[in-house]
Amino acid sequence: MRTVQSYIFLSLEGRNDSVIAEIGRVVLIIVFVMIAFGGGLYIRTFLTRRAIFAVIEIFYQHDALGIYGAKTLNELGLERPVFLQRMTRLRDYKQNALQILIREGIISVVEDGRVYMVEEKLDQNLRRKR
Repeated sequence: MRTVQSYIFLSLEGRNDSVIAEIGRVVLIIVFVMIAFGGGLYIRTFLTRRAIFAVIEIFYQHDALGIYGAKTLNELGLERPVFLQRMTRLRDYKQNALQILIREGIISVVEDGRVYMVEEKLDQNLRRKR
């Protein structure tokens, strides 16, 4: 014969399993969100770094390596796309990379809006292999 205590224990035992399962689901969702967030940051960093190398290569190709070789962003092909182009294409990280290089002093801007690369300020890892 079962006592009242055994009925209470049996009813709580079933609830503990469902509570544990619910906690497991919440933890799984939190871990998934953290992995997705970290993956997004990693992909953004990777694409920005790749764009930095692409922008440096563009400056080398157009020989914009000193104040006398300064070119406009239009001549370099680095102008910001219009709104419609930005909406229909994948994100272009070259604008972000250009801003990073300007902030670091690797690319300088002349008063008339032309830009050039200061090759002496390039880190050894960023230099083009000749």
